[in-house]
Parts: sequence; C-alpha cells; structure tokens
Amino acid sequence: MGYEELVTEAVKARIAGESDRWLRAGLSTERCDRPAAEAAVAEVYRVHGMPAPETVVWMDSPLGGALASWVLRHGWEDRLDGTLLAGAGLPLSVPQAFARQAEERIREQLGRTGAGGGERRLLAGPFQDTSHARDRLVDTLGSPMFDQLDFHWLQDVHGAYELEQEMSSIFDWSTNESLGHIHHRVHRDLLGRVRGPVPERIVQPERDGDVITPPPPPSREQIYFHEEFGGRLDSWSAPRELIRWRCMLAAAGLPESPGLDAVQEALYRCGGWWPLADAVVLTERPVVLRGYEQTPADASGSGSGLISYADGYQPAGT
Repeated sequence: MGYEELVTEAVKARIAGESDRWLRAGLSTERCDRPAAEAAVAEVYRVHGMPAPETVVWMDSPLGGALASWVLRHGWEDRLDGTLLAGAGLPLSVPQAFARQAEERIREQLGRTGAGGGERRLLAGPFQDTSHARDRLVDTLGSPMFDQLDFHWLQDVHGAYELEQEMSSIFDWSTNESLGHIHHRVHRDLLGRVRGPVPERIVQPERDGDVITPPPPPSREQIYFHEEFGGRLDSWSAPRELIRWRCMLAAAGLPESPGLDAVQEALYRCGGWWPLADAVVLTERPVVLRGYEQTPADASGSGSGLISYADGYQPAGT
C-alpha cells in the first residue's frame, strides 16, 4: 500500500470540515458562550489527568489576558490605588487608563488580593504535545510509510499531494498573509510592549553551527516576553498543527486523540487562552475584524485590516 491510498473520500471530507470550522472560528466576532468555553477547557485538563482549574478569569482582549496571566502567575500585594498594573512592577508597557480598567476587571474576579500561585506552571506545551500521535502513526504505518506521509503533509501547499491540496482549497495557510497576520500582529504588538531592562540572567543563545543557514536565535527581549507572558493559545497560533496530526490519524485509520481533540474544541470556543496549573485566563473574540472577511481566493495577501476588542485594545499597525 502506498501513502496515496490513505486519501479516502472520508479523509477529504474530514479535512474540509476541519479547515472550514477553523476559518469560521478564527474570523468570528461573536461573543463567546462562556459556560461552553469553560466546559471545553475543563475537558482539556481532564483528558490530561488534571483537575479542572479552580480559578477562571475572563478578559476582553489579548492585552488584558496577558496582564491577567501575569497576575495569576505572580500575584499582587493588597493595594487598592489602581496603579499596580500601570506601575513599575509590570514588565509590560501599558497605557495607565487601560491598566486601571484591566486591574479592576481582574480584581472583580479574583478578589482584592489577587490569586497568585507562586509561579504557576504554564501548560500550553503539554497540551499541544503531538508526540504521542506521531508515535502511534509510526507504530502503525512503519517509519518509511510515515516519512512519506509526513513529508507530503509538510511540503508546499501547491505540491501534488491530495491531502495538502484539499487543505489549501479551503484555506491557503502558507501564503495568505491577510488572514495569517491576525495572530502575528497581536503577538508582535505584545512583544513590542516589553518594558526593560531585561534581567541580566537572561542570555541570548548562540546560532546553531550545525545548520547551513540557521535561523537567528531569539533576542533577550523575546525570551523575557515568553517567560513572563508566553503560553497563549488561540485560533491562529495552534490549530494548523492540531488539524494536521488529527487528520493524519484519520488517514491511517487510527482512533482519534482525546487530548488533541479537546484542545482543538477549546480553541474554537474562545478568542484565546492561557492554560496554567489550577488556573486559566480566557479572552473574548474581537468585536471588529475589518478587512479580514474576504475568502481565501480573494485575499490580497497585503495583511491589511483592523482588529479591535471590546476593551478598546487594537494591535499596533491595524
């Protein structure tokens, strides 16, 4: 059997449905069904052998969510002057009015003293771990067949392999900058708000000398940002890999992965989230996505458009 025989009509339908739902979720401006979102998140924890988070915080934007995730990881002292998040204690540059508004929202949900947990562990990595799916595919197909299947999933979307072509017919996730930049603009804006100086303990890694054209190593600011505010999952940062591995399991005739399925469902239920040990921050979807409504075939690739959230946050450059 060759890898081409794994491409059944049922697999094609699965890919089309997954891609279509991803696109609809990523472009939605509807308010979240919060009970459904919280239940989906609780299921993620459950299938990973953890109790559902006791502390749940909802914020209106990724910027507000970043502030709430920082508070949940570090806590705050019992001060009521409304300046904590706008002061020198936060390693993120935030307008004072926004910081005060965010602080009020967080205090409403956590209480006056906050709910710091002593450096709560980030769970985005474990929740996105696809190594078990890979192991199942290798065990079932054998390494040569898996390598062929994997290669053709990863090659350019204009390649010959039907699975990747079917995906690109729904959404060109390799070249469509107009849609792909929704996540990247938010990420760049949050990274650009890092307040210095970066602690001296953070050292920039050296380039990998074993690679002919190694990518540049992350800057100290990037490392600092991911240490303090990383771990965010949303409809643009994670589902491509999740869809890829879940559909490859289907192509190989293997049972679904409850863990990856649960994470995918949670991503579709909210605008983004920070999973932490015993706590979670969930954010609402944007209220405006102007310029992003076109179909993939009509997209110009210019990356133009406006992203706006209910608390007034707009990523820089939109």
